[in-house]
Amino acid sequence: MKFVGKHQLQILAIAAIAAIAVFCHACKNDISVVQSLTSKEKSPDEKSTQLHLYSTENGQTKYELFFEEIDHYTQPEKYYLSTKPFQVDVFDEEGNRTLTLTADFGINYEAKRMMIAKRNVVIHNWNTGDVIETEQLIWDMNTHRVYSNTQIKQTKKDGSVYIGDGFTSDEKMESYMVTNPVIIYYTKEED
Repeated sequence: MKFVGKHQLQILAIAAIAAIAVFCHACKNDISVVQSLTSKEKSPDEKSTQLHLYSTENGQTKYELFFEEIDHYTQPEKYYLSTKPFQVDVFDEEGNRTLTLTADFGINYEAKRMMIAKRNVVIHNWNTGDVIETEQLIWDMNTHRVYSNTQIKQTKKDGSVYIGDGFTSDEKMESYMVTNPVIIYYTKEED
């Protein structure tokens, strides 16, 4: 039978205490980490990549949407979020493409009926030939209004360029007004 000396007993006791301390510390849950992992607000309920959608009304395509990636959240409110570039094409009753909107970020609040596009927002109006560029665009579906309160650049079909503090338009972008426009370049149309 082998006896353990007093010095060896002290080393074993210190090792046992250290092992218990490490074990207890390792098993301790950080409540903020647990909440972030279980929070519904942080993770989407659905995630889609390379999504191509059509929205129709009475058999007619109204919108065609392309998303590199889009997330759907239901908490704390329902909304769709795209943090990657996306494109929306709008069509008239005859099936002609009238508008194309592209942006690098978008969020659509279902209950509020409001869509916000940000970063490199470009609108091509295929009927007029105008192109509007801005950093933020808001579509309020309740008031049927599209607007921007950030600087915009409007390039007309004839090559004229206007800079403004923003713009307001109807949903179809048939009638819009640039706020405080300043002409940068003007080309007279040929007769």
